[in-house]
Amino acid sequence: MTSNDDKLLERFFSRAAQTEIPDGGFGRRVMRSLPEDALRRVRLWRAFCVVACVVICVALRLWRGALAALASAAESLVAAGRPETLLLHMAACVAVAVAWVVSEALRSERTGW
Repeated sequence: MTSNDDKLLERFFSRAAQTEIPDGGFGRRVMRSLPEDALRRVRLWRAFCVVACVVICVALRLWRGALAALASAAESLVAAGRPETLLLHMAACVAVAVAWVVSEALRSERTGW
C-alpha cells in the first residue's frame, strides 16, 4: 500500500472509533458483571504452567541436552581459536532472552492477559 492509502485508512478508522453506538447501558452492565478476580486467575494459571514446564523439563532431564548443546557450541568456538567470540555470543543470547521476558511481562501487565 502507498502512504496515501494508509492515510485514508487511518482517517476512516479514526472516524469509526469516535462513533458511539447507543446500547442503553448494555456495555456498562456487561463490564460490571465480569468477575473481578479474572486477572488473579490468569496469573495463577500462568504460574501453574511455568511450574509444570519446569517439572517436566527436570523429570525428563531435558536440561542435559541443552547443556550438551551449549558445551558443544563452546568447544567449537574455542577450537576455532576465538574464545572471546564465545563470551560475546553468550552475552548476546542472554541479553535477547532477558529483553524478551521483560517485554512479554510488560505486555501482559498492560493488556491484563
